[in-house]
Amino acid sequence: MYHNLLTIILKFGLLFSLFPIFANAKSENPLVSIPQTEANSSSFKEEIIRVIQPGVFDFQSKGFMIRMRAWGVGFPQRNQPGYNEAIAFTEQMLLSALPKIKIKQEFDVKNLKVVELMLVNGTVNFSREAISQGIGWHLDKETNRYGPFVISQLKAKRLNLGIWTNNFNYQQIQSPSSPPKPLLPNIMNSQRSFVPTLSFWVTSFGKIHRPGCSFYQRGRGNLTSKPKGVDCRICGGRQSK
Repeated sequence: MYHNLLTIILKFGLLFSLFPIFANAKSENPLVSIPQTEANSSSFKEEIIRVIQPGVFDFQSKGFMIRMRAWGVGFPQRNQPGYNEAIAFTEQMLLSALPKIKIKQEFDVKNLKVVELMLVNGTVNFSREAISQGIGWHLDKETNRYGPFVISQLKAKRLNLGIWTNNFNYQQIQSPSSPPKPLLPNIMNSQRSFVPTLSFWVTSFGKIHRPGCSFYQRGRGNLTSKPKGVDCRICGGRQSK
């Protein structure tokens, strides 16, 4: 009798000792859900994180950063009229934005990826907006005279917006898509033998603009030292003001 009672006690003791093991085994789930706060901290957000200069920015994407440039639009450089407005416009439009990006050129001569930027759920084109407000100008050679940009610039000129109110020759700025010009070894000799001449810009409408005019080398026309046509009222054309 005592032997049977001892056997029963040992069996129940063994059963209770194994209960925590079964309980722990049941609670350990290989598919562990991450708390919401932890999931948010570990999730990655693609966005524009930094504006370098007007139209140039850093885009954070999947753990790495890419420096990009807006396609088809040029902006004033530092210490030039309109620069402050251009940098403020770029920051306001792009910082922390989640744009739709279309690559137009893998890398330009300055190692920048050239992209078309669509904002506000794809309804606003950054370059076109900058051109239409006179913040920047159309790089027609880069876009192959893209129609919407051409029209936007014509309207901005007609309304005398932004940079078009400045009597400044922005064409002296090198295009961001053009390669740097090398200095030739005999540059000093060529400069000594060079005889400077004044080249006027004659538009297809017959308007004459001199260097320094905001319309110099704008639109269609040709350069000549002996222009024929109507002098510009702003710069004076053949007669400097």
